[in-house]
Amino acid sequence: MPSPSNVASGAKSSYRETVLIPVLLLAAFGLALFAQMRWLSLRAFDGWALASALLAVPILMLALRGVSREMLLRPAPRETQPSVPAVTLTDERWRIGLLMAAVVATLILLAGLALPSPASGYNWYALLWILAIGCSLAAFAPAPSTWPRLRWPTLAKAQPWMPLAGLTLVALVLRVWQLDAMPATLGGDEGSQGLEAMKVLRGEINNPFSTGWLGVPTMSFYFNAPTIALFGHTFVGLRLPWALIGTLTIPVTYLLVARLTNPGLALGTVILLTGFHYHLHFSRLGSNQIADGLFVALMLLLLYRGYDRRDPLAWGLSGMVIGLAHFFYAGARLTVVLAIAVLLLLLIRDGKQLWREQQSGIVALLSVGLVTAAPMIQYAFRFPDDFNARINAVGVFQSGWLEREQVILGQSALEIMTTQFWKAILLYNAISDPTFWYGTHDPLFGLVEGAFFILGLGYAILHLGNRRLFPLVAWWGGAVIIGGVLTENPPSLQRLITTAQPAVFFVILGLALFLRGVWAAIAVQVGRSFWLTIGTIALVLSLLSVRYYVVDYTPRRIYGHTNSLVATSMAGYVLERVDPEALVVFLGAPRMYYGFGTILYLTGESRGLDVTEPLTAPIGGELANLGEPLVFILLPERRDELAFITPRFPDGTLEVVPSPLDDEPLFFVYRPDM
Repeated sequence: MPSPSNVASGAKSSYRETVLIPVLLLAAFGLALFAQMRWLSLRAFDGWALASALLAVPILMLALRGVSREMLLRPAPRETQPSVPAVTLTDERWRIGLLMAAVVATLILLAGLALPSPASGYNWYALLWILAIGCSLAAFAPAPSTWPRLRWPTLAKAQPWMPLAGLTLVALVLRVWQLDAMPATLGGDEGSQGLEAMKVLRGEINNPFSTGWLGVPTMSFYFNAPTIALFGHTFVGLRLPWALIGTLTIPVTYLLVARLTNPGLALGTVILLTGFHYHLHFSRLGSNQIADGLFVALMLLLLYRGYDRRDPLAWGLSGMVIGLAHFFYAGARLTVVLAIAVLLLLLIRDGKQLWREQQSGIVALLSVGLVTAAPMIQYAFRFPDDFNARINAVGVFQSGWLEREQVILGQSALEIMTTQFWKAILLYNAISDPTFWYGTHDPLFGLVEGAFFILGLGYAILHLGNRRLFPLVAWWGGAVIIGGVLTENPPSLQRLITTAQPAVFFVILGLALFLRGVWAAIAVQVGRSFWLTIGTIALVLSLLSVRYYVVDYTPRRIYGHTNSLVATSMAGYVLERVDPEALVVFLGAPRMYYGFGTILYLTGESRGLDVTEPLTAPIGGELANLGEPLVFILLPERRDELAFITPRFPDGTLEVVPSPLDDEPLFFVYRPDM
């Protein structure tokens, strides 16, 4: 017969499982839903929504008190013994030799880059750079005698990876299918980057270690050039490399989240990320911002692999990724900040043990990172304004924006920066993109995703000391602050695309925590059904997100704004209807000029002439005496100036090119009979 104390304990446990946990779970989720509902309704900061969100998280924690969460956050084990043979630089002189070779190659490279540009340019210096990186990595690689024999994986070993392989294939299809039609507008910034890549092909840009258009590193244009050479100056030629980068982000994110937490959360994360409309959109643009998330995920994956396995080569590869990130979009420099933050956390947690166990790895991280980034570090010292051009243009302090706003709004710096903070922080819950890069009027998350995001992010913040959750919180928070709070006009989504991966992870984490409470309430062990439920919900949300992008967003032609829509249509018209020998005379200023990146890229830099001043009398002078075939294109606001063209060029035909959205005139084409 059970003792009274056991009966009381069992009754208390039964009461908690059947009554208390469900009530607390419903309260937590209800508060998160209420907060997200308020934010979706108001599309602005709201105190009641914030209070509800802040209250939802501790109630969720209370519901899960005493409930094991180990299966949710069971990371890859940190091994007590190195998984690879120890690397000791002082005992193996050939490693010192390789490091010295890397240093010498780097010094020669930097000395050459400081000299006046040779006639052949600096392209061949890339070989010296690759050699230096290879030597620095080889210095920390296992000795060849310890390398394992390569064998083809058996079906049994390959089978666990098949879902990820299939998902990556789906991600690829979603990112390359109809790449010239979704979005159907080619943005001006896309076109400008395409023009830079065409300069690489022509040899006009011959230094991969400098910056070009708007301070973007030229290596980005070198990366884009091969597909333009292959497919021509087309949508596909410009966008395909970045679609592949967006696709590659899927398996890398899976590997990172699986190492930090577990494969179940990782699979749920990448299922949702595969169809997440925000990540999908930027993967389909011919612009380099989508690489930010890949660089950060790959850096963290290699850093934690090195830490867990005491693998200096993985540490060194992480340093290489940090260095490479400096040759693409400025946002990828977040890798440096994150690496420092993670190292500081590990130092706080492990103390002197970190250096004792990981000294070779930390040296590898610093050495390979410096060798890889050396050309851009030198460039930053020689040309600081060019290196920091984007930061100087959009930073609230560097550009003088904050001072101007204080005068315009009559507010203090603290008031303005507080507004900046809430606009950036709420980019997934309440605030829509104010720019033409995405331009949707809807926040990035809907009601359900937003509610789970609140719970997942809140839980991770409360466990900030967890070395497996910290990098994801630091990634999201660091990007929001650096790319949002500290730049004008937040949340400008082109600067914040790197937040997509941690944000989606927090959605899945919040969902998993909620379902863990449900499973505890019904006294069911966490098993296959648990993870299948998470995967199914993630799949439904992912499909709904794809539908939003394809069915709701894309047909509205929001991306790129009106000017890019005009430019894309103009370029198509010029390619299809205008003789290559003809000169296009464009009356579009001050709104648009023929040098708009989209027009020149898609038409292969066709010949055009801008009439910048309004015509007030019949045209004469040089324009009137041009003996070559002419085609006049006029924007609607300058339509009346056609009356000053026809006296000199009579008997022409006028064509109205309608907008694909509302059939209103997009531009007019006058073709003189010459």
